[in-house]
This record gives sequence, C-alpha cells and structure tokens, in this order.
Amino acid sequence: CIRDRVSTQSTGSITDMSETTYKLHYFNAKGRGELPRLILAYANKHFEDIRYGSPNFGIQGKDLSAVKNSGLLPFGQIPILEVTTGGKTHVISQSNAITRYLAKEFGLYGSSNQEAARIDEIIEALVDVGNAFGQQVWTKPREEMPEAVKKFGIETLPKTAVVLDKFKAENPDSNFFVGKSITLADLAVFAAGDMLHTDWKDYPNIHKVNDAVVKALEKYIASRPHSPF
Repeated sequence: CIRDRVSTQSTGSITDMSETTYKLHYFNAKGRGELPRLILAYANKHFEDIRYGSPNFGIQGKDLSAVKNSGLLPFGQIPILEVTTGGKTHVISQSNAITRYLAKEFGLYGSSNQEAARIDEIIEALVDVGNAFGQQVWTKPREEMPEAVKKFGIETLPKTAVVLDKFKAENPDSNFFVGKSITLADLAVFAAGDMLHTDWKDYPNIHKVNDAVVKALEKYIASRPHSPF
C-alpha cells in the first residue's frame, strides 16, 4: 500500500528538494524490518531508523501508540517506509511491498524476468518460513522462545534450506543466487539466517552467499543496534 502526503518536516538549512530521503518505522528488533535496513545499507543510502518498543517482548524503544494514533499507518501496523522527494512523502506499508520497492529502486531485482522470478521464488519460500516461525516461536512465552528458535532450526528450516541450496548450485560461477552481484534474494536469505542465528554452514552453497553478504555489509552489521531477534 502506498499513500501520498505532503511532508511537513522542516529543517534548519537549505536542502536539495529533489533529494530522496527515507524513514523506516519498525520495532527495535530485526524481524520484518531488518531486510529493508539491509537493502538501504547495501545501496549506501542514509535513512532514519525509527525503532519502537514492545513491552510484550521486552523491547525498548519509542512509544508505538503515538504513531498509531497519528493516522500514519495505513493498516495500523509496522513496518512502514516514508519516502520523501521534492517535499512530497509516499508512505509504503507491508514488509514485502517495502522490500520489493527498494530492491527495484536500487537495481537488486535481477537483470531479466527469469532472474526476477527466481528471486520471487526465494522470497516467497522465506515468507512461508517466516509464517511457520511465527506460529512455532512467537506464540511461546518469552522465556521459552530461545528453545523454540533452536527447535525450529532443527526441525522446520532444513526443508526449505535444502531447496535453496539447490537453487544456488544452479548458479555455480557466482557467489549469489542469480547473476554475478547481490540481489534481494541474497540479502533476504542472510536476513533469515541472521534472525535464526545461523550462518547456513550446513548448506555450503547458501553459506557462500551468506559470506558474500557479510563481507559486503560488514560496516553496517558491526554498527547496527544489538537485537536477539
């Protein structure tokens, strides 16, 4: 979902109104917000990383109720991305819409329709993984979550990982899932492993992708706020 609104942000200096700025709103956690952060970091785009708290999960951050009451959230939930150009702000909601928008904006969606389709296959597979993770982990009491994450990695994740490893093997002359440079698929698989505390070492082809992403994003990974999930 994309909405337009006139930006009311004022600054103390004259800025180039044609310059595009980004504000990402999400919890002070990785979750559905980390992949957009990774894309922006890889594209070397400065962005305002607005992080909210959640008492239910012991997360410290800004008060989410304030932004909920502001009418800024089309579906009443985060993440959202504010993209401002020429004084006009587009509000994009839904995590997959945000990541696909950014990937297309920065040339991370492959060089052909076939490559884009493979990227979509990987993204949709990870959506299924994320849904299963939510059912098996987020529904648990907080003290049981670490064990639930471990169990998920042993019993559920391998079913998808085996297929992703085969997908990477089909592009043997590169460190990436498609083509010869990082795409949304590579960043998404890293983000999933990062969330699950795995570097995919049991899957050598995915592990190669993971290492390439870590190298490319070394500065961002070292400087980002710590988050266990």
